[in-house]
Amino acid sequence: MDKHEYFSGVPEVGLVPRAPHAGPLIRHLFEQEHGRGGFAGKVSHTYHLYPPTNWLPGETRRLDAFAPGWESALRPIGGLHHALAVPAAEPARDVYRGMARLVANATAAMNVTVPGAAMDYFFEHHSATMVFFVHAGRGTLETTFGPIEYRPGDFLIVPKGVAHRFELGPGPHHYWMYESFAGDPEKAEAPTTGRFLTHGQSDYRFPRSLDTRNEAGRFEVVAKVDGLYTRRVHPTHPFDVVGWRGDYLPYRLAVEDVRPLVADRSHVPPSGHTVFKLPGCYLCVFTVRSVEKEGMWLPFFHRNLDYLETLGYHFGEFFSGGGVVGPGMVTLHPVGLPHGPKPRALEAFMDGRTPAVHNEVAVMADFATPAQVSELALGLSRPGYMDAWSAYAGDPRFAWRADRLAEARALGERLADARDALRPPDDEPRT
Repeated sequence: MDKHEYFSGVPEVGLVPRAPHAGPLIRHLFEQEHGRGGFAGKVSHTYHLYPPTNWLPGETRRLDAFAPGWESALRPIGGLHHALAVPAAEPARDVYRGMARLVANATAAMNVTVPGAAMDYFFEHHSATMVFFVHAGRGTLETTFGPIEYRPGDFLIVPKGVAHRFELGPGPHHYWMYESFAGDPEKAEAPTTGRFLTHGQSDYRFPRSLDTRNEAGRFEVVAKVDGLYTRRVHPTHPFDVVGWRGDYLPYRLAVEDVRPLVADRSHVPPSGHTVFKLPGCYLCVFTVRSVEKEGMWLPFFHRNLDYLETLGYHFGEFFSGGGVVGPGMVTLHPVGLPHGPKPRALEAFMDGRTPAVHNEVAVMADFATPAQVSELALGLSRPGYMDAWSAYAGDPRFAWRADRLAEARALGERLADARDALRPPDDEPRT
């Protein structure tokens, strides 16, 4: 035995051989490789009590109408903004049987589920890595690599192909789920801000406590490939893992561990709040943060010419929402269509009613064009959401005035030499 302990090259838990595919231990345990990129990318190895392919003969079959909402038909979206109502809870459906697709492009999708029933099976997604955001509910994500406890405000990353099951705690549950079909989520980083903004990889919580199950019975595993669902049955529990090694793992990121970029003298654009990058999609978090003092503290009017913007409202009154949206709702702002602060929010900015803190949490996912919306989502769309900006056309404060051009020119001349209040005084000696 070594006198001292050492870090090994990659994370490992429990019983593992000295090296993958080698050593006497592999004659007594059953190694399974979880590999990406044709076994040239990220990889993990799990060591099982029983062969992972010990499914029962004649028990494998296709499942029809397993998750009809997940396969809701898609159609183009554009020309209208949408605010989606909070979907009704489904007491008879579990996390995946109640999964409902909202929007998608070729490489990513957004879904919602409001489960009320326990999963009596295990699930594997063979087409995508999944990123869950827990809007409501507590529980345990049971995985091949060990359990992960979660609560509201947590992201749960479930890698493609990893067997898992949600153990729901008491109370209501409401999750947004983002699928990444063309690659795993990557931590967003910029060369100018370093590795620890808006969070660091040290904030990821990987399972370290194995819950090995040496159980016999009938254990169903449901697998999804595109719109095809199949079931297989094993005579031993799929979580018979006694050890694992690798970097292809499920993990949790708590929203309170996101440290947002803020600036006194400029408004940080939405992209500055990016947490994860997915192929064809950016996942951003607007979280509790200080308010800009010299710059705009609400969004500028904008038209996103390359992305469909989705925003899921988790907590608080969103700083640009003007009281129109609430927790649990999702807004869809299609490519190219201008949008920005609602009139009530802009009035507060113009009147100098500046809060000290943005006391809110919302998750934004931008989907590269062309993106589509599901028929199910359109059924949740609240009528009249476009009217949320209607005061800009009718309120005297924003309506047409004959002297408006002259007023703007006079303001431009009067404010031409204006500078931020945070600059050094003019009489300060300079060297």
